[in-house]
Amino acid sequence: MPLLVDTSTVPAPDRFDYWAGAHGRVLHPLRLERPGREPFTGRIRAHRVGPVTVFRIEGDASTIERTARLVAQQDPEELQVTHLVRGRFRIEQGGRTAFVDAGDLSGYETSHPYRVESAGPFELLLFALPRALLGARAEAICARTAITVSGRSGPAAVAGPFLRSIADRIEDGSLDANAAGLGDCVADMTRMVFSPDRVSSPDLDRPGDALFVQVKAYIEGHIADPALTPRSLAAAHFVSPRLLHRTFAERGHTVAGWIRTRRLDAVARDLADPMLAPCSIRALAVARGFTDAPHFNRLFRQVHGCTPGAYRAALTGSG
Repeated sequence: MPLLVDTSTVPAPDRFDYWAGAHGRVLHPLRLERPGREPFTGRIRAHRVGPVTVFRIEGDASTIERTARLVAQQDPEELQVTHLVRGRFRIEQGGRTAFVDAGDLSGYETSHPYRVESAGPFELLLFALPRALLGARAEAICARTAITVSGRSGPAAVAGPFLRSIADRIEDGSLDANAAGLGDCVADMTRMVFSPDRVSSPDLDRPGDALFVQVKAYIEGHIADPALTPRSLAAAHFVSPRLLHRTFAERGHTVAGWIRTRRLDAVARDLADPMLAPCSIRALAVARGFTDAPHFNRLFRQVHGCTPGAYRAALTGSG
């Protein structure tokens, strides 16, 4: 993840002021305080995942407050989901108070005042989701901010490691942050964890929903791998191929069909991108996991009703 803020780049006496000012630039208007006058240490990294912004924030003890006046100055209209990696937080919003320990999930939304306090050093992952991404359940989900969702059981025991894995793998380069659908998977996990009646998404209402979301995200991140198969997916998620096939079948899909569709969609996007005009169609297909050119051409024609070359020419004027 790109490093946006690092207090070590400024003189020690100026570090907290720099930290406080950076929050307003990187996030939204906030007021920060800290106990004591010791040199402050903090870093913020961030990366875009579709419509979602993922932040990794490390810092010393401090208090963040968003007042009604600061809300009026600027409101990105986001739900900010936190996964605490280390430390302990107190979050207040809407008359609710949450004490959040390492591994737990919680959150706050930017359209109303909130207060977040850490009594010591901390590290957290923050997923900033536009309210519009939450769909019809946005109001109900945002009414459940400042609650502690234990990372030791229930939905957060799945969602926490999943979200942390996304952040870790984007940071180490093993996952493409631009993978199609990845931001939607983060939104699905958020709806699963914070929806009060668990009916917010047709993908997250039944046994196997979490597995389905995880596998979809894995496919997006490994779409270029020609060895991506139902069997390799099952092995990567520690389930049997039979269970994986049943999970997809219960939702009206096949595993192989889902992989094939996502690859074809990715190639179609690439063919429509003028910046990729110098790339051959074969190279674009290989980059999305297709190794057999005649097979790819046949599949593409079946879905789009024309050859890849005709599709590209119609959209970009190049063949």
